[in-house]
Amino acid sequence: MERKRGMNTVKKYLAAVLVMLFLFSSVSAYAAASLTLSLSAEEVRRGGEITLSGTAGSDHNDVVVKIVSPKQTVFYIDAVTPVQGAYSAVVAVPQDADLAPLGTYTVIAGVGSEEVTRTFSVTDGNSVPGNPGNGNGNGNGAGGGGNTGGGGVTAPSEPSGIPSTAGQASGTSITPEKTADGRYIFGSGTLETALGKAADSVTISLPASAAAGGSALEFPAAALKSLQNRNVGLMIVSGNVSLRLPAGFAGAVDDGQTKVRIVLNTALTDDAKNTIQQSLKNHPELTSSGVVLSVVMEIISANGSVTEIHKLNKPAEVTLKLTKEQRASISADLAGVYSVDGSTVEAVPGRWSSGSFTFTAAHFSYYAILEYKSSFTDMVGHWAAGAVNFLAAKHLVTGVDAAHFEPNRSMTRGEFVTLVMRAIDYAGDKPVKAPANGPSFSDVTAGAYYAQPIADAAALGIVSGYDGAFRPKDRITREEAVVALVHAAAYFGLNEAGNGQPDFADKDRISVWAASAVNQAWSLGLIQGDGKQFNPAKPVSRAEVAVMIQRMLAGRSE
Repeated sequence: MERKRGMNTVKKYLAAVLVMLFLFSSVSAYAAASLTLSLSAEEVRRGGEITLSGTAGSDHNDVVVKIVSPKQTVFYIDAVTPVQGAYSAVVAVPQDADLAPLGTYTVIAGVGSEEVTRTFSVTDGNSVPGNPGNGNGNGNGAGGGGNTGGGGVTAPSEPSGIPSTAGQASGTSITPEKTADGRYIFGSGTLETALGKAADSVTISLPASAAAGGSALEFPAAALKSLQNRNVGLMIVSGNVSLRLPAGFAGAVDDGQTKVRIVLNTALTDDAKNTIQQSLKNHPELTSSGVVLSVVMEIISANGSVTEIHKLNKPAEVTLKLTKEQRASISADLAGVYSVDGSTVEAVPGRWSSGSFTFTAAHFSYYAILEYKSSFTDMVGHWAAGAVNFLAAKHLVTGVDAAHFEPNRSMTRGEFVTLVMRAIDYAGDKPVKAPANGPSFSDVTAGAYYAQPIADAAALGIVSGYDGAFRPKDRITREEAVVALVHAAAYFGLNEAGNGQPDFADKDRISVWAASAVNQAWSLGLIQGDGKQFNPAKPVSRAEVAVMIQRMLAGRSE
């Protein structure tokens, strides 16, 4: 009797240790191929049982199996010893509603830092039996089909045709299953597992070959509602492409019979080539780099009808990382991302950083990296030609007409602030929530092209006025421009260039309020020269402003 009591004590102790190990262990970044987990059913009635089975890397370490209930409590935990690389356990589901609440249960199998996760549901017996689909990530069930013999019932695929447990979840990442016809799928149960750990987004990890070959990703359309309700975004990653979709990017679909299909394709297909060529027929200033991304999203109903989603409710963020060969053949100074549809071409907001283009997509279509070469005849051989061509390619400056930039013409205060704010919007670190209110100016007319840039710049402390007026049509002086640029430089993370301090012969003519900014602009490399004259009250030219803005963009921290 004492011996039996002692054995029970040991078992309780071991169970407690196992619980503690799971509660305080970190989540593995991915499931190793040597550790797999299969379930004999996707749905189990109360009073039935479910078989957990899989493979392990060796027989030397026990596989710790834990089941978490819908109430996030530990429903079952045990250490299973593998035999010839395989393990299994049969788990009974109580009849008692308190002990076995209805809902989705998460099964976690772990060896050391490796984990695999699957899910099943406990039902009240009203579910319709079907075929099992809860395999090792390849869509093949490892458990027996049909009734398990103890009240367990294999579950059908969801009405969308995608099994609830398709794919594998590890933390907030999902690795979809590949179907026999080359599609990648994940189910609602797998998504729920990842959502339970997600704070802002769930990542779908596809092989690089998926985007390179245009393979489809499919999942139940009801997932859009789950993501929206929890304010969680969806990140799809495949090779050099990542697509970040914010919560609510598309309308939530309540019909459980529909599914979503998303296709990323970086292949320069004949259709892509033709679309780009047709779009550029009337744009000799643009040339194709050969880099393209097609994004297609479709809602597919149970009867096979397809509705293409073109315009997004909220813009997506796309990052396209260039290969070494692409970086060598493309001029980063002249390249940008453009939307092309076979008839029109439109520049897309984005930025180049560390070999990648990151841009905002308001709709799904073809996106191509094109090079823009301005045709300003008055910039040929000019000392500021490089800076002007760079800013023109980024669509930050325009000419007075298609052939002329007029580099020596002075710039107004309104024009200057507009250009500075364009530069910040393009590549600066502008606060997500800029100050709501800044100084208002009596001479800035609502609706003027410079009204909003001036209001934003004033709210951010980049510019100020003169006794309640801004004087937007006055020519901006060199010292005024430098003060604003130094304030704007705070949003680019510039580092000092090691130029020391300037020794201008006319430094005594620099206004007291501008002296410090002039020294700082010199130190940051925004202004250069031989240090003889600064000419603080002289109007600054369009060429000089272009060079200073280009230096600020080139010196930003990445």
